Amino acid sequence: MIRRLLPPLAPALIALLIFVALPMLWVLRTSFNELGDGAYVVEAMTLDNYIRFLGDPWYLVNTLWFSIRIAVVATAISVICAYPVALYIVKTTGLQRNILMALIMAPLLIGLVTLVYGWIVIFRGGGLLNSLMIALHVYDRPVRYMWDIKGVVILLVYIGAPYVVLSLLDSLERLNPFLVEAARNVGASRWTAFWKVVFPMTMPGLYAALVIVFSLNFSAFAVPLMIGNSNTQMIGLIIYREALLNNDLPFASALSVIMVAVNALILVGMAALFGRIILNRLEAKR
Repeated sequence: MIRRLLPPLAPALIALLIFVALPMLWVLRTSFNELGDGAYVVEAMTLDNYIRFLGDPWYLVNTLWFSIRIAVVATAISVICAYPVALYIVKTTGLQRNILMALIMAPLLIGLVTLVYGWIVIFRGGGLLNSLMIALHVYDRPVRYMWDIKGVVILLVYIGAPYVVLSLLDSLERLNPFLVEAARNVGASRWTAFWKVVFPMTMPGLYAALVIVFSLNFSAFAVPLMIGNSNTQMIGLIIYREALLNNDLPFASALSVIMVAVNALILVGMAALFGRIILNRLEAKR
C-alpha cells in the first residue's frame, strides 16, 4: 500500500520537505543559539531565548496574550460581518453573482502593502471614513484610527472577511434548500430555520474560515506595523523587529517557534470543539 502511494506523492513530499520542514527545522535550531558581540549568531544549545520570553510577564501579557485577544476579536467580527454577505451571495445568480464575487476577491488580489496604504488614506483625520461618519452624525469630530488599535482591528477584519465568505459559500452551496423549506413549512421562523438548519450545516465551512482567519490575524505584522502604535506589540511584529531591526535571529526564531506552537494549540482546541461537540451533535441529528 505504502509502495503504491509513494511514487505519486513523492513530488509533494519533496516540496514539503524543502519548503516547510527544512526551514522550520532551521528556525528551531537557530532558536537555541546565542547572540554574540556584533550581532553575530553563536552556535549553542541554550534555552535562554525561550526563558527570556516566557519568563517575562511583559512579553506574556503585552505580546502573546494581546495577540491572542486581537486575533479572537478580529476573527469574530469577520465572521459576524461575512455571514450575511455569504447568505446573500449564495442566493444570487448570473452577472450579479459575478460582480459580488469579484468584489469579495478584490482585496485578495491586491498586495498587502498597497491595501494598507489605501486604508491609511481612508483612516486619516480628514479621510473618507471620518467624513462619512461625521456626515451621518455618528460623531461630530474626527476619530483617530491611524496608529490606534481600532484601525488595526478594522483592517484585519477587512482582510479576513473574504476568506470567511469564500469558506461559507462552499458549505451554503452544498446545503439542501428543501431542508430550510421544510422547516418553514412546519412553522419555524426565518431565524429558527437559520439557527436550527442553516448554521449547523455550515459548521465545516465556518471551522475552515476560523482556522485560516485566526492564523492570519495571530501572526499579522504588516498591519500593526503600519497602522498600530507603540502599544500594538503583536507577536508577529516583535519577530519582525527582532529579526530585521535588532538582528537578533536566535530570539526571533524562539518567538517564531512559540508563535507556531501557541497557534497549533489553539487550532487543536478549536478542532476538538468543532469535532467532538458540534459535528457529533450534527451527526446525531442526521
